[in-house]
Amino acid sequence: MKKLATLLLVLSSALSFGQNEESKEILIDKAQADDTYVAGETIKVNAPVQGDLVMAGASLSVKDRIDGDLTAAGGEISVEGPIADDVRVAGGRITIDSEIGDDLVVFGGEIILTENALINGKLVCHGGDVTVNGEVIEGLKISGGDVSIDGTIRGPSKIAGEDLTLGTNAKFHKDVEYWDSGGEINFNNALVNANAQFNEDLEEESQISAIVLGISSVKKWVIYIFSSFLAILFFHALFRNAFASAVEGLEDNWLKSFGFGLIYLIGIPVAILITFFITIGIKLGLFAAAVFVFSLVFGQVVAAILMAYYLRNSKDKDWGFWPVTFVALGFAILLRLVAMIPYAGIALAVIILSVTYGALTLQVFRAKKQRIAS
Repeated sequence: MKKLATLLLVLSSALSFGQNEESKEILIDKAQADDTYVAGETIKVNAPVQGDLVMAGASLSVKDRIDGDLTAAGGEISVEGPIADDVRVAGGRITIDSEIGDDLVVFGGEIILTENALINGKLVCHGGDVTVNGEVIEGLKISGGDVSIDGTIRGPSKIAGEDLTLGTNAKFHKDVEYWDSGGEINFNNALVNANAQFNEDLEEESQISAIVLGISSVKKWVIYIFSSFLAILFFHALFRNAFASAVEGLEDNWLKSFGFGLIYLIGIPVAILITFFITIGIKLGLFAAAVFVFSLVFGQVVAAILMAYYLRNSKDKDWGFWPVTFVALGFAILLRLVAMIPYAGIALAVIILSVTYGALTLQVFRAKKQRIAS
């Protein structure tokens, strides 16, 4: 939990200040002397990290050594540098092309371990399509749709796949439990002083992976739910009092909140453009632009928390921190679905964001008046 919270903290700061408007790329090209936490649209790690590396983004690549653990979540992840300890990754398309010092736990739509991959610990893998062409020392557990093994597995194995394929280079040095939708398969010369046993109990694991962990599902939902949960934890922990106060009286101020929010969504970009025409205002404009983009990126999350507090108040529920957090996560998923509706979804999203930021703005004004009055 400590790493997840830290990851989110860096996520917010990286999105606000760490991205270049043109490339939206974060490049680590100098050695990092300690643990490193970073997030952005595109991240390239081309220098050693002398500690743990935690990162999240759309496209992630590690091309130099990591002296500690690697934890990553993203759309596309490529690991080409050696990792001294454990690796835990989740993403749409994941490629491991290096040596891992200990265990590899991977969760993705398409997972590829190249012939250069060496896992010195255990491999635990849940995916849509899984390809293992490298070497695993301690053992292997895979559940997926299409599973292809063409490497060396020196520990005991459990494999469940809708379509299990063994390549000519596949070697199992310990016993194998497996399930394939077509029934028992011939391991030919893949077994080295080992036995293979068909196990129907593994069928359920494969079906879950094949259905839930498709490439599209992982990219669009698993990562979204994961990142939304982290974001909700972060904002809720820091601003829970502000959210609770913002929904007070909201039912009687919908239009007012919508108006203030619309001014924010339209007025801030106009103000930013004006500052760019003033020499001394360029830095201020860049800062304001970063904050505005940040507010849009996390707009659904902020709106979801506000909706959770509104529901709590309207239903007179005695919800604490965690119930509100999980209700907010449900609203975040709902808002994501609504936003996918053509035209109407976008219009509704604008309305919800306007009401959300309008309510929060009004709360700021109320708090200021109270301080002045006191």
